[in-house]
Order: sequence, then C-alpha cells, then structure tokens
Amino acid sequence: MSSTSRPVPAVGRAATGGAGRIFLVGLMGSGKSTVGRALADRLGRPYLDNDALLQQRTGLDAPALADLGRAALHDQESRQLHALLDTPAPYVAGIAASVADNPDDLGRIADAGRVVYLRATPATLARRVGRGQGRPWLGEDLLTTLNEMFAARDDAYRRVGQVVDTEGRDPHEIAAELARVVGTG
Repeated sequence: MSSTSRPVPAVGRAATGGAGRIFLVGLMGSGKSTVGRALADRLGRPYLDNDALLQQRTGLDAPALADLGRAALHDQESRQLHALLDTPAPYVAGIAASVADNPDDLGRIADAGRVVYLRATPATLARRVGRGQGRPWLGEDLLTTLNEMFAARDDAYRRVGQVVDTEGRDPHEIAAELARVVGTG
C-alpha cells in the first residue's frame, strides 16, 4: 500500500528548521522502534526511544512502572518526553503511545520538530504485538484492547503529524520514504 500523507503542521517546521528532531508516534506495534532505528541510520542521527530512556532514568521497565498504575506510568512517560525535548537536535525519537492522551505533550512535540504518525489497523497491530510481552494492560482480548486504543488516539495523532500508512509495508521501505520526505525538510 502507498502511504497516506498530510502536511506536517507549520509550527513543527518552523521550530527546528524542518528536520532537526523527528518524532514518531503511533500505537504499540506501529513500528516506531524499527522504523525509527532504520530512519536514524539513514540520516546519520541517533535514535532515542522514549520507553528505553524512561527505563534508564527510573531503573524500572514498563511492567514495573505499570504496577504503579496507569496514571503513574503515563506521568513518567510525559516527564521523560519533557527531558527528551531538552536533548539537542538532531535526532529521531520514538514517542510513548500515551502522548496522544495529553494535548500539551502533543503540542510540545509539534512545536519542537517534525511529527510522523505511523498508522496501522488494530488487526495489523495485534499481529505485530503477538502476545504483548512486556506491554501492560493488553488484557485477554488483544484485538478489542487495540481497537479501543485506536479509537481513542487515532484522531489526536492525525492532528499533529504526517500520516504514514504502514500496512503491509517493510519498515526499511518506510524509513527510506521518510528519509526522502522529512529528512530533507
């Protein structure tokens, strides 16, 4: 499938001269880490994963943070995002999916760089996530949970970034496309 794109908000382009910071958003299984690493390699930039940085900062992995409760995890993810925004550009960053639940954080990333929404259907996300090892709150019915997350977050992601459909596409193909589109910004 070809990608579905829409212009990145002008505020994101102006803040960094286009592509100093590239933020990848999307639900779990959308390809943020895989595409992000491939894109960073193509652009010769570091890849920064908000989840990995959070684990480094707190010493706790996602399941341990989840044990503190959803609100505590999302608060820590937001704090980590704020710390990430203090990191000098250029870089490519994978952002925690919960950013869609916080309009202030969405605005911050839109102001700080280029935002790309890696979009896939809940059925595709479920196939990619599999049993969801290390992913809290997936519940017994993974597809239902992902459908609910998609319904709650899809519009928010669409509002802040360029939409790239990842259905049936190779992550390296997506990274190559993004390198051409946002890497030259």
